Amino acid sequence: MSETVSPDRAVMIRLRARLAVVERAAWFGLVHAMRTRSEETEAFIGSERARCAEGFGAKGWAGDLSEAERALLAQEVDAGLAQLLADARAEI
Repeated sequence: MSETVSPDRAVMIRLRARLAVVERAAWFGLVHAMRTRSEETEAFIGSERARCAEGFGAKGWAGDLSEAERALLAQEVDAGLAQLLADARAEI
């Protein structure tokens, strides 16, 4: 078994690590916002969910995707934001 990481895998792992760092930083910000201004934060997340649904519904956002792909993306983003808010509520 090799103990080295191929250059291609190393790039993927570094990108994955960056994503994890951004997720943790965003999570900290969301939990802080929920603890200090929960009503405003929930209203903001609600408005962003609506904005994303509208944006992905039109070809303006993710215009390189098909209509079905944009619909799936919109569903996933909406579900992700809803779950994020539920998780943050449980945290506070």
